[in-house]
Amino acid sequence: MARGGVIGTPGNSLALQYEIWLSELAASARHGGPSIERTAASFEMLDELIPQLGVFQRVTKRIADELHAAVYSDVYTASGRKGGGQGKEQLPYFTLAQRQLKKLEDQMKKQEDEIASLKEQLYTCEAELEKVNTDAEGLRHSLRDRDNKMHELSAELRSCVAECDRLKNVAMQHQRSDERLKREADYHVHTLQNTIQTLNEEKSSLTTYKNTHAKLQDVLAKTKHSNLPPEKTRPPATQKGQLQQHIGTAEALRDNLLALQNTLMDEYDETVNAHIQKHGGDVDAMLKAQQDNFKKSITDVYNELLLLQRHMDMLTSRAHQMDLIESESQEPHRMITEHHHHGNPLVAQLQVLNKYAAMIWTSSDGGRSFYPLKESQLCNTCGEKVVLCPHMSYPDEMTVQLSGVCTHLKISTPVARVSSLSPKLSPQTNVTQTGGQLGHCGLSIQAMPMPNYDIIWHHYRSRFEMERNISRQLGFDKVMGMMHQFCAFVLSEDSTPIAAEDNSVPTFLDSLISWISKRYLLRKVAPLACYDFLLALSKYHSQNIELLVLVWVLCGDLDGAALRFLLIMADLVDAMTWSSPNNFDAWSAIIYPILQEDEADRLRMNYAAQSSNSQISKSVVMEFVTYMVMKGTDPRVAEMEGRLADHPHKEVGRMMETEFYELVDSTLPQAPYHQVQRLYLQSLAMVRGREGIECTTVPARNLAYILSFLKLQQEATSLQGKVEQLAKTTVSLGSGATPPTPLFTMATARSMLTRR
Repeated sequence: MARGGVIGTPGNSLALQYEIWLSELAASARHGGPSIERTAASFEMLDELIPQLGVFQRVTKRIADELHAAVYSDVYTASGRKGGGQGKEQLPYFTLAQRQLKKLEDQMKKQEDEIASLKEQLYTCEAELEKVNTDAEGLRHSLRDRDNKMHELSAELRSCVAECDRLKNVAMQHQRSDERLKREADYHVHTLQNTIQTLNEEKSSLTTYKNTHAKLQDVLAKTKHSNLPPEKTRPPATQKGQLQQHIGTAEALRDNLLALQNTLMDEYDETVNAHIQKHGGDVDAMLKAQQDNFKKSITDVYNELLLLQRHMDMLTSRAHQMDLIESESQEPHRMITEHHHHGNPLVAQLQVLNKYAAMIWTSSDGGRSFYPLKESQLCNTCGEKVVLCPHMSYPDEMTVQLSGVCTHLKISTPVARVSSLSPKLSPQTNVTQTGGQLGHCGLSIQAMPMPNYDIIWHHYRSRFEMERNISRQLGFDKVMGMMHQFCAFVLSEDSTPIAAEDNSVPTFLDSLISWISKRYLLRKVAPLACYDFLLALSKYHSQNIELLVLVWVLCGDLDGAALRFLLIMADLVDAMTWSSPNNFDAWSAIIYPILQEDEADRLRMNYAAQSSNSQISKSVVMEFVTYMVMKGTDPRVAEMEGRLADHPHKEVGRMMETEFYELVDSTLPQAPYHQVQRLYLQSLAMVRGREGIECTTVPARNLAYILSFLKLQQEATSLQGKVEQLAKTTVSLGSGATPPTPLFTMATARSMLTRR
């Protein structure tokens, strides 16, 4: 609900509109307690007020985020949207508490009814027992049966009494929990009140500083404008103006060539994708001719860009020389602060200090990739992580530890990002991130921790030193197609043994760059295409669970074996016919035979809780499995973590290469050695890049994913046969099956490989 107007404007007051809105919501409330509508309206008003608070926008935004996190839970529910359709609505904590209390009251009422029923049964049994005692002399043989029945009823009565006691204990526990939550809420209210008081004090201090600085800016501005020469109405055409016009023309021509280059890459992508869909990975004569044409066209554009860049460098050099000549002829005592930041002396001083800051990167693979030192810290003035910086305080001596296999060091100077102290507001860019859902389940991507995408960009910059002026805007479908083709490329690498003289395996990021280089044929095109794909991946990974898994693997938050594990699980999900919620119980019993009865019930309850508002389908089940794998709660992964903990190892929670191979030999003796070796070395390379040190061990969680994938790979054929048989039984029962939803599976990925 967007409301215009300016705060304090008579007749069009935004505050008056908010008061009217709140009055309407209060009048329509069913009770005096809190409600979802009033809470949502309050946060909406706060969001609309934040852009009008000036310098307090960021502080108020953080306060609003804290309040939102304190009020709203991570639970979502379906809600109607404007124009029809269903959406997701985040529930406040008080709504969850009210639901929980109502649920407990219903349970207590149900138990009381059961107790009353049991009492009636008990009264009936006692009457029958009295009748048996009356007829004891003539019914000695039947007395024995009656006595046995009485003992059974007595045992049932004791069980009911014990259940009643247990329910009373549960009620007492919930009461104590409510009291604890109330105490915590009171504590948070007190903390927020203290925070508000502190912010008010900071506000008064910053207001004084702002007024003083505004006066100083006015004085400096008057001094500056008084020293400027009178402006001429019509400056005559000069050689410098013509030179600038030539530079602008050259830049426009360069942009046109870059746009043409992007168009050629897009057309080549469409050709390759169409060929893969029709012929798989085979390279026939038609595709070979199109590849040769693409290489020739890109090479011609690249040569034109090189010539144009030389021309622009020459023009820029001449313009720089003319600027130097003009600066020497002008007033020699012009203030540096006025030249750079319009009268702000602090900015110039900070930029001078910035020249002495340094960031140190290390490489252990011959300079192919660099990783920051763990001693690096974030400098607010420089805006980047640095190891040495004059803006920060250090002890008299600082020792930096390098790994024993360090081959290269890279030292870079960060660019100072000093915010201007001018009273004018700097332009801001409103970035709207499209919130995505995992699809059909009640799971939200916003609830998943977002990866640190800077790791991917750091790796890219360490491989390619280039500037992408005009990037391609890849669509979502194209990014998904490229992601699927990359997975097929990874599977093709898994089948290739590692050379005996080469004990290094590329990380997933290195494999991605290698795949893009092979796809676009030319070395000079690979950085451009890789940049475009990573840029599109950073845009869409928050909207799709498959892309989010890939980003987790590229960043090192998830082992690469987890992606392979999910591909096989997709095969098993795709083989099942999903027609009713009961199909999940039968399917999970086949996939997770190690689960005990209580563990299977817990898995069923988790699935029911996550997909309560969705109709069962392949997508819903696959998203739930993906969620378990990403969280590390998949039963197969948990089983392997237990085996890793029981196996002897030197370092707690980690394993060396020899220790892991011994565990694989004892647990999965039929696993291919070259595949085990590749998975372990790839995980080790990922851990080294993640931790920034030359370690020789891999965490147990990564190894659990590897073992889970290897075991599932061995059992995949048998499990798929059982699932297919179950699917036939489901269809023969006459239940209505849902339309099949296409999934990207291991079989689909293997069909995309080159048929040799």
